[in-house]
Amino acid sequence: MRSVGQLLKETREAKLYTLDEVEKSTKIRKELLKALEDDNYAKLPPLTFIQGFVKNYGKFLGLDSEKLLAVLRRDFEASKHPPVVMESFSKPLTKKRVFVTPSRLVGVVIAVIIATFFAYLWFEYRQFVGAPELLVNNPVQGQTVEVTSISVEGSTDPDAKVTVNDQEVGLGPDGKFKEEVKLSSSVNNISVVSTSKFGQSTKIERTVYIKSSQ
Repeated sequence: MRSVGQLLKETREAKLYTLDEVEKSTKIRKELLKALEDDNYAKLPPLTFIQGFVKNYGKFLGLDSEKLLAVLRRDFEASKHPPVVMESFSKPLTKKRVFVTPSRLVGVVIAVIIATFFAYLWFEYRQFVGAPELLVNNPVQGQTVEVTSISVEGSTDPDAKVTVNDQEVGLGPDGKFKEEVKLSSSVNNISVVSTSKFGQSTKIERTVYIKSSQ
């Protein structure tokens, strides 16, 4: 809704009057007219005088004085009781700063050590309980040879037990093994199994072909 000052100013400008002309006709000083149009009640005298200014100014512009006075009373009361803005909205939220103290730093270091320790225990547990790693370097899958025996070579965990075609083979200190296996037919299946001391096993199979003589 427009204020009484806006109504007076818009009407004056629409009728092409200057403040000097209004002052001359109404006998109201120019600075008071300007304050009235700006709704600046701090620069105006008490309400009784303002009402007289509005009546005279409105009469000069051909406006309904009673309606202007009603708007004035509304505006004047609003200026005395402005909306209250809650402090939480008028002031921005400030982020709480986190200070690093010696006790907090020690707590973080202890937490990291504990987490690392339990991660190590879990890794060791998985190493002991899980199936051992097994690698067979020779022969490769589908290899074709012209001889009647082949060397099976690979590596596994040093603590594991390795069998080649159900025959246990020896392991070196580094977990490497090597076993010569006889080939009896044109198609030979070689099974290598590594079993941990907890009974978990890993199995790799290779198929080796003997090249037929023509």
